[in-house]
Amino acid sequence: MDNAILKSLSVENFASFADEVVFTTQTDLSKKEHLDNSFVVGDSAFNKVTFLYGANGSGKTFFCKIIREIQRLLDWSPLTAMSSPQFLALPQFKGIDAAVRPFAFDLQYANRPTRFAIEIILGGITYNYSFSIHGKTVLSETLTKKRLRTEKLIVRTSPAFKDIALYSDLRGFENTKHVVKEEALCLPVAALLNNPLASKIVAAIKEIQVVSMTAARLKPTGSAESFSRERIDKYVQILKKADPTLRDMNISYSEEEVAHQKIDIDDDDFENREIIATKTTVGVETIHAVYEDGKETIADRPPISFFADESLGTVKLFTALPYLFDVLEAGGIMVIDELENGLHLSLAKEIIRLFTNEESNPHHAQLICTSHQPLLLDGDFRRDQVWVTCKDSYGRSTMHRMSELKTSRAQVNLANKILEGALGCNPDIFFTTTH
Repeated sequence: MDNAILKSLSVENFASFADEVVFTTQTDLSKKEHLDNSFVVGDSAFNKVTFLYGANGSGKTFFCKIIREIQRLLDWSPLTAMSSPQFLALPQFKGIDAAVRPFAFDLQYANRPTRFAIEIILGGITYNYSFSIHGKTVLSETLTKKRLRTEKLIVRTSPAFKDIALYSDLRGFENTKHVVKEEALCLPVAALLNNPLASKIVAAIKEIQVVSMTAARLKPTGSAESFSRERIDKYVQILKKADPTLRDMNISYSEEEVAHQKIDIDDDDFENREIIATKTTVGVETIHAVYEDGKETIADRPPISFFADESLGTVKLFTALPYLFDVLEAGGIMVIDELENGLHLSLAKEIIRLFTNEESNPHHAQLICTSHQPLLLDGDFRRDQVWVTCKDSYGRSTMHRMSELKTSRAQVNLANKILEGALGCNPDIFFTTTH
């Protein structure tokens, strides 16, 4: 599949975001600073790494939840075609049918819809996918594509399937759109029924990797390829920087089917579809250096239970590595919440370097990371690589780009600006607001 590029993400009336906020990785072409931190696609350029800073509770973690919420709704929509409570009761699907929660700190927002929008680029074509939802009911849905001109693909104006209009590459789904329920999005249902374009777009959005480093104990996941011998060697080289005594890792991987459900579409144009639930188990042991008379020996190096005996920081780093290398080796998008949590500053900077370096990131994978640590910016970064979240006295979060700073200086020490208080609750003090 084509490497996905995240162009923009927006949300309205969700979590701590009451009014619309718009995030983008697209650079300001007029700014010629640190051009090696970006890459060019067509007439636009995009940042390889984007930072999101904010005080505790300002909304930066909720930003990560925007992507997870979109992914959840994409996963849930095909499942609405099933009538199997036993299948949906599996741990893998816990909470997948939850209602979308609007902004909670102002009563007038309770009856307003929540709106999500995501722009991705695939094969040089920009796809803009947006939808509004209230509780569990989809109120509208739009998909467009743009190369030279903008073209409609999906236009939905109500929860009813009869108000779904399909165009161009999605027209083949017209005779089967009646299976789309009021609480389901049209695009992922079309993907379930093998529409090629819908499948490509849904896969690109669902493959955005979102990892939180704040979890107490993370469990690794991934595919069998993520734990190949070649991959393990790469993991060991990075983990050695956290633990110099580490020499090797033994990793066992297994995947088993725990349930499957056939979906009867009742249409001659499509085969019956099955949704399969699987359980992945990853076992990890580490081998460390053993010394005798001050010299390392290969004798008597018993493996150590990784999750029981390794430090929490090492466990967190290892858990993130399969996602990280999946994205670096194939291209795509990775989001890490609180990158520096449990990691030494040098390790966090090493992860950033893997994305900024052309050799380790030949496919222009993108990293978006939230952080409290200003010293991550102690280097050559663009102002439009850095965003800050602020929350006002009414609980509303906003987002601002450091390129909007009220300064005429060509060069700005971003770390110092963060430390000086650009994380404050009144963005008008620091930013030239345009929205």
